Formats: sequence, C-alpha cells, structure tokens
Amino acid sequence: MTTATLKDARMELKTTGETKELLAKAAAMSGVDMTAFVLGAAVERARDVIEDHSSIVLSLAGQRRFAELMANPPKPTEAMKKLAALSDLPERRG
Repeated sequence: MTTATLKDARMELKTTGETKELLAKAAAMSGVDMTAFVLGAAVERARDVIEDHSSIVLSLAGQRRFAELMANPPKPTEAMKKLAALSDLPERRG
C-alpha cells in the first residue's frame, strides 16, 4: 500500500506565455508534469542557497590563519570593545 504525501500549501505564479511554453516543453521532455518540474528545480535551488549561507569554506591557507588566530587572538580594538559593550538585542520569536 502506498501513501501519498498530503500537499496542503498552494502557490501561484504569473509569467509570460513564452516562459510557460518553455517550462511545459522542458517538463514534457523530462517526463514530469510542469508542477513537478518547476518545484523540483526550485527546491534544489533553495537547498543550494541555504547550504551556501549555512557554511563557511576556507582554503588551506585560510584554515591555517584561522587556527593561528584562535591560538593567538589579537588584542581587541577600541571599536571591538565598544561593540562588546552594547546590550544584546531581544530574541525574535516565530
């Protein structure tokens, strides 16, 4: 027995006729309907964007510099001291 995922959120898009035809043709060539084609590409892109903003990649030289700074941190500048003295912002909820 197969269970389908309940889809309860709706999205609507406005586009040009030319773009719609392009997407429909690409979807047909891929063997999926247009909704699956558009959503598949959008979800993949969304995951890439989130991953890009969720990690930091350092070169080997950058890794060495980071390790050096962690082992021997520089003395704070006046600007850093002023920043550290600021009160914390309230937490956002929801």
